[in-house]
Amino acid sequence: MTAQRADITLVLRRGLAEDAEGITHNLTMLIRQAIARGDVSPGERLPPSRKLAADLGIARGTVGNAIDTLAAEGLLETRVGAGTFVAEAADCLGKPVAGRKRRAFKQRPRRLVSPDIDGPATAKIDFRPCRPSMAEFPLKTWRRSVSFASASLPSPDYGDAKGQRALREAVCDYLRRARGLNTSPRNVIVTNGALHAMHLAATLYLEPGSRVVVEDPGYPLARQMFENAGAEVLTCPVDEHGLVTDALPRKTGKLKFVYVTPSHQFPTGSRLSLARRRALIDWAERHGVLILEDDYDGEFRYDVPPLAPMAAMDNRCVIYFGTFSKTMFPGLRIGFAVGPSSLIDAMAALRTFSEYAPNDLNQRALAHFIQNRHYERHIHRMRRVYSKKRTTLANAIDELDVGASLVGIDSGLNAMIRLPEKLKGRAVAAAARTDGVLVPSILRYAATRSIPDDALIVGYAAPAIGEIRKGVRSLLEARSLA
Repeated sequence: MTAQRADITLVLRRGLAEDAEGITHNLTMLIRQAIARGDVSPGERLPPSRKLAADLGIARGTVGNAIDTLAAEGLLETRVGAGTFVAEAADCLGKPVAGRKRRAFKQRPRRLVSPDIDGPATAKIDFRPCRPSMAEFPLKTWRRSVSFASASLPSPDYGDAKGQRALREAVCDYLRRARGLNTSPRNVIVTNGALHAMHLAATLYLEPGSRVVVEDPGYPLARQMFENAGAEVLTCPVDEHGLVTDALPRKTGKLKFVYVTPSHQFPTGSRLSLARRRALIDWAERHGVLILEDDYDGEFRYDVPPLAPMAAMDNRCVIYFGTFSKTMFPGLRIGFAVGPSSLIDAMAALRTFSEYAPNDLNQRALAHFIQNRHYERHIHRMRRVYSKKRTTLANAIDELDVGASLVGIDSGLNAMIRLPEKLKGRAVAAAARTDGVLVPSILRYAATRSIPDDALIVGYAAPAIGEIRKGVRSLLEARSLA
């Protein structure tokens, strides 16, 4: 018995010496493995914890914790005055159940396409779109809002699946003042972002065989999300006035949604004209189709007058999605949807099945931030910052005088550089990347082959002004264009 205990101690010592994980976790695992291998058999006594700790050079409390864990699993049992023994139930470790054939795991999840998103990337200058500048974020003010939110005793309940009423009221007040959209808290649901809102709507309405119209070029992940919901995705072209409404499908059987970014078309930057907005609403109401309006960066406009969301127009078909990812920061993971109360109630019920309700602390902090007008002051400040950056971008392109033109610059956080006829967007982007500049070609967002490879999509919000100048030179200087 003594020799076998010494062997076990040696095995455990070697394992602990080789493994860098937490000592208690490792010791527990090693004893479990020794029992499974048969190094100790049911009914055999382990070395006393004091001796085992001394032999292994660890604290006796660590050994005691490991023994307690294994006793709770039923693998060890302690007997007062006698010691610790391997339990009879441990005999099942490593032994197959009689008559059972072990098979490889064959259950497979439903096949999904790989999400088309931009992962983290290392570049000297990153021109990818939809990335806000954080250099000017009012961190001290935000900390005070977070501190305010943390001062209240948390509720023992999960909260309202629609989101905190205080935040929904703050959103309603802001939309009325800043976006000309009059709504009420019962018509608002707080989401984890615009895409989450779209996913809830898609789950409620779409089924295999349903059809959805999207812009081309457009937001790839939204397109994929509709496809994963079983829908057939139809594309509609865009031009300098936004979605080409004359190109909308004439046959609308099983057509559920048309997804648009009217305030600042993604990624070209055009704004949907008033005439086309009315035409789109008329078409949607005539055919019983819902319009999903994604107002992802509509707060930022420069040389153009404000254009109210489509949801603010007389309609019975628009569902409005907003997000704080561009105005605050993406990691906040808060957005909202505005629609008929029946739809909002259904979205809240669906959400309950997966997450009960949104994060209480973040909602409370954001509501405080908005209610005290910090949010609007931040947006006004960032408009000035982004206006300077877009001017820098435009001037840098003009100074090089290589025949490139800038479009979609009136609003938002990104614009499109139309390249000279001889150049291809992918080739220019690849050349720039070797110089440490990351910028996507327009084909990155194309759904069909009809989109010409003649442009770059430049996000100018996150880079510093000096980086914008350097990045443009890298994109458009002679050696990149060769």
